[in-house]
Amino acid sequence: MFPEYINLFWLELSQTLLTSLLSLLIFLMFVWWYNFLKSKNESNFIVASIDMLVEAMDDFFWTVSDKVPTSVKTYILFLFIYILWNNLFGLFLDMFSSVNPFLEHNFRPVTTDVYFNAILAVFGVLWSLVYWFKNSGLHFLERYIPLHGVGISPSMPSIKNPFKFIIWLIVKILDIALWLFIGFLEFVWEFTKMLSLTLRLFWNIFAWAVLLWLVVTATIYAAKVPLIAPLIVFTMELLIGFLQAFVFSLLVLIYFKMAEESH
Repeated sequence: MFPEYINLFWLELSQTLLTSLLSLLIFLMFVWWYNFLKSKNESNFIVASIDMLVEAMDDFFWTVSDKVPTSVKTYILFLFIYILWNNLFGLFLDMFSSVNPFLEHNFRPVTTDVYFNAILAVFGVLWSLVYWFKNSGLHFLERYIPLHGVGISPSMPSIKNPFKFIIWLIVKILDIALWLFIGFLEFVWEFTKMLSLTLRLFWNIFAWAVLLWLVVTATIYAAKVPLIAPLIVFTMELLIGFLQAFVFSLLVLIYFKMAEESH
């Protein structure tokens, strides 16, 4: 589950960190190449295809929530592109590392690192909570603290009637206890969102990476030349990489939408 560490000169880097640095370098080169092509011809097929994908995702995110600030939408779009790029980069590394021992022992897709996914998940959820607090103010604390209870207890009766007062007191205590339980569930849910985002991305990418390695290895030994089976798995992993980047960024956007609709 966890990446190995590699000694590089005087540094000790994990496989995924090494992969992420290489991925970032190639991504910056790709951005420079894209800008160069766009400056020469905006109708270039590659430029038009990338622009169409980015604009389609941007329009979709706007349809999901048109009230969330542009800064949040920009972050969501960046999150989608960043995860998608790392998924695709890891996919091509998987193909080559299946037949190249050097790549297999030194590189590993960064989205198969629990720590990397957890950082993205924790940052996204915490930012949505900060945004929620900004919109709701101190009312945000009512999700976790029983300031008013659930609301099942009636108004306080006169103390002159001991029987009604005792019944009201019991109901009020149950009301507060129920809200404490709900508040506890809300608090746990915040951690559950982080854990869910982390493990969903990790298991899907990791499982398909292992499957691709097994299929390529098996076909090499069986047929000497891997072709059809690895190509099918490669295509499926390509779709999974896009889908997981989309789902991750969409869920984070939904958390922001929930914060926007809370006030």
